[in-house]
Amino acid sequence: MIIRALPLALFLTVSAASLNFATAKEMKTAVNPDHLANTTQFGYSQATVVSASAKVIYIAGQIGIKDGGPNDFESQVDRAFDNLISVLKAAGGRIKDVVKITLLIKDHDEKKLQYLVTKRRQVFGENPPASTLVPVSALALRSLDFEIDAIAVASR
Repeated sequence: MIIRALPLALFLTVSAASLNFATAKEMKTAVNPDHLANTTQFGYSQATVVSASAKVIYIAGQIGIKDGGPNDFESQVDRAFDNLISVLKAAGGRIKDVVKITLLIKDHDEKKLQYLVTKRRQVFGENPPASTLVPVSALALRSLDFEIDAIAVASR
């Protein structure tokens, strides 16, 4: 049996009023439909629309532990974001090109969430990427408390 793909437009019907278009030249646009919470205040968007002419960059999980520390949660988050920015730059992208992030947090709590909200807003500004936060019981190394991966789109 052959299954034909349905047109993408059927799945991506979004009202123009719910899009935050700044210019036609932008590679990505944050989407926050009017009937959902405007999550940009927390440093992420409900979705991100990407231009068809974009170069896609997939960034592996970045961590922030350092020999000799400090290796508290905030220090790990700061260094992980710095590492993300460095890898993105090496791949030919910029922080404003990030369209999706996944945050992995060991022993998640309100204090850690508040720090991440502040950090995401600081790093991504007014046009933040879509974001998923996943509380975990452990990461790859015992000393890890945080990891972030990302998908970015940049000009070709």
